[in-house]
Amino acid sequence: MLTDERATSDSSSPRVPSRRTIDSLARRMNGDRGRVLQFRDAFHACQVPMVLVDNGRRYLDANLAARLLFRLSLAELRVRQIDDLTPSADLPRMELLWAQMLSSGEVCGDSDVRFDDGSRIRVGFSALANVFPGQHLVVFAPARWPDEELGALETSAGIPSPGPLSAREREVLTLIAEGRSLPEIADLLTISLATVRTHAGNLYRKLGARNRPHAVALALQLGLIDQPGRRR
Repeated sequence: MLTDERATSDSSSPRVPSRRTIDSLARRMNGDRGRVLQFRDAFHACQVPMVLVDNGRRYLDANLAARLLFRLSLAELRVRQIDDLTPSADLPRMELLWAQMLSSGEVCGDSDVRFDDGSRIRVGFSALANVFPGQHLVVFAPARWPDEELGALETSAGIPSPGPLSAREREVLTLIAEGRSLPEIADLLTISLATVRTHAGNLYRKLGARNRPHAVALALQLGLIDQPGRRR
């Protein structure tokens, strides 16, 4: 027996989304697609090591800087987890940091990375949860970065101050993401080192960043990193 579809729309029947809802979702997905493309471009252009991992801590993607640091190809990384490159003694702490990231949305710290040949390197890192659903960003840099690089920047971090980044602050941020030192940035922009430190301190305050990896991670998530050749 055929039944009129309109006569069966009781509370147990699934609701069909309206055309307006479908159109709204489509526009949102299209906008997110643009952000994904921008994120991916900046991710792979960045010269600071960074990776994307899934909820199981498996590597999904790694930029060239990370692959060179790990001495592993992308294919080799994709069959591994963060756990595989973490010294066994550090695994309990890593579990706690992972839980903190998922709970609060971000975590910063330092940790050892263990390579296949048994060697290690200490890194400072920042991890942001769900930059895309189920995908988490980890940015890291050598923990023994010169004091002049991290000292002024880390002490400037705190409560984010209002206002967007200035054009010059974005230039400095882009160069930081390229792995440039503060003296190099001063030379490239033909400004004093003290001025670079001021700009860096300001942008760190505005982002609420605690260190260089944290600033790069936040800037990447917010789409603030300019592409090479497109600096303002």
